[in-house]
Amino acid sequence: MFKINAFTMMSCFLFFVGTIVCFGEGGYEYIPDENTLGLWHFNDGKATDESDNGVKADIEGKGAWDNNQDWNKENVDGKSFRFDGNTVISLGKADALIPDIAITVEAWVYPEDLTGWRLICANWDGPPGAFHLGVSNGGAKFHINTSKGTSSAEAGGVLELEKWQHIAGTFDAKTIKLYIDGKEAASTNHSGKLQKGDYDVVIGSKNTRQFKWKGLIDEVRISDIARDADVLSPNLSGPQSVEFSKSTLPVVWGSLKR
Repeated sequence: MFKINAFTMMSCFLFFVGTIVCFGEGGYEYIPDENTLGLWHFNDGKATDESDNGVKADIEGKGAWDNNQDWNKENVDGKSFRFDGNTVISLGKADALIPDIAITVEAWVYPEDLTGWRLICANWDGPPGAFHLGVSNGGAKFHINTSKGTSSAEAGGVLELEKWQHIAGTFDAKTIKLYIDGKEAASTNHSGKLQKGDYDVVIGSKNTRQFKWKGLIDEVRISDIARDADVLSPNLSGPQSVEFSKSTLPVVWGSLKR
């Protein structure tokens, strides 16, 4: 997966302080800011959390790191993790990943099977946890559990097989929103304080290790704010003006992610 770190100056021109314009394909990896609770680039073969929280990841599944065979090798400058339908990444009972009021859960996904339920990232079990972001028969869904009960934003049948797509779910204590490729796809009014179930936070499944993802996942980020659409707009082409600040640094992927 071709990625350009935000500090890489190749094909970039600094037009004025605070703005960078980049040309060509590729884009930015997210850089942790004060609202980042967890961030996984999946470049180093260790599923390292790039946020200040440094959440430990445990890979569950045979051969998950077998000579990098589970990495997507489209480009040497970046990688993504391949979930074979049996492998998951457990982040443990990480309270640091579950804020009280607002949240954004997002990832780049390349689904290879869209039948039934397939989870991207979840803190969920039989009794609900805090959230789960996933896909049901091709439709993206973001479920939230608060002191006012559970609710979800759902967009039916919008994902495509074997194609990179960006999915993000946000909650601001008033509204649940679902974004596909940076565009709002669904929203539902909901309120309350997020409830923390005594469950693992899991990438590619949930606490019971059901509904496992099959395909690639990249650039997973969990934040303690409901990020705006302009920060979640990955499907851009051509020269793009990017606000280079501590609080907002969007990922701008090019056609290799499409």
